[in-house]
Amino acid sequence: MPLHEFDSAQAAAPPAVAARTQRLRACATRAAGCACCGVARRLLWLCFAAVRHGDTAIAEMLAAEAEHYVDAGAHQGGCPQVPRPAGLRGGRTPAQGRVPGPAGHPGVLVAATDAGWKRGTCGLGYVIDDGRWGMHGWKFGPQDPTGPAKVLVSELRAVGLLLDRIDDDGADLVLLLDSLQALRFLSAWQGGDTGRMPDGYDLRPRRYGAAPSLVRLAARVARMPGLRLEHVKGHSGHPLNEAADSLASIARRRVTEVFDSPARAAGLVEAFLRAWHTPALAA
Repeated sequence: MPLHEFDSAQAAAPPAVAARTQRLRACATRAAGCACCGVARRLLWLCFAAVRHGDTAIAEMLAAEAEHYVDAGAHQGGCPQVPRPAGLRGGRTPAQGRVPGPAGHPGVLVAATDAGWKRGTCGLGYVIDDGRWGMHGWKFGPQDPTGPAKVLVSELRAVGLLLDRIDDDGADLVLLLDSLQALRFLSAWQGGDTGRMPDGYDLRPRRYGAAPSLVRLAARVARMPGLRLEHVKGHSGHPLNEAADSLASIARRRVTEVFDSPARAAGLVEAFLRAWHTPALAA
């Protein structure tokens, strides 16, 4: 069931029916491969049909039956309707942490960002040489505003994720990227050309009237004259770039898989930062 169809039908339902169907939103709109949710989805369709015909009692009965199938049925692995186990949730929520180690260069932060996109799932990652790291992953939906330049937009969003973390530090920042396209956009924004956006990127306001993320990022970069942008070749063994790439991969995996992703991420970051700092310490 398309998301807009579910939202319209739910909005027309009596409050009691709407409340019961809310928890079945993922089942109705995203669990296409789960047979259990398929049965519940058909019941929801009949429920909304009953609402349209003014039969609230039948609608409530069908909603309750759909809930039963969702609660008691055997779901397919990775079904979005099934809550993740405690402690391993949050595949679609940004994760961040900090590992122990050298503090980096006083007054200067060196950071790397990266993004990965595969089969409709995106992952973003960043690492800072003082031990901080973060990642975020999600699936692209039919109403996603990214446009056709998904890899480029994802690379830029990874930069936004990083800047959200260090916004108040006041330190100079050296930013390492392996995407020349992303570097060109960042350089243009830093030079004041904040209206330049990737082709096809949707510039309409987001929820609650918020500006699109890249519009906000462009304005932020324009206010960072001290930002130093540097290109690094991807998959060349650069420790910070490899760490950011690994975090993006973990972020993409954790959208559909259940595993201890924060521990995995922290271990990789610690190893890559050790490699990054060791030559400087030895010198």
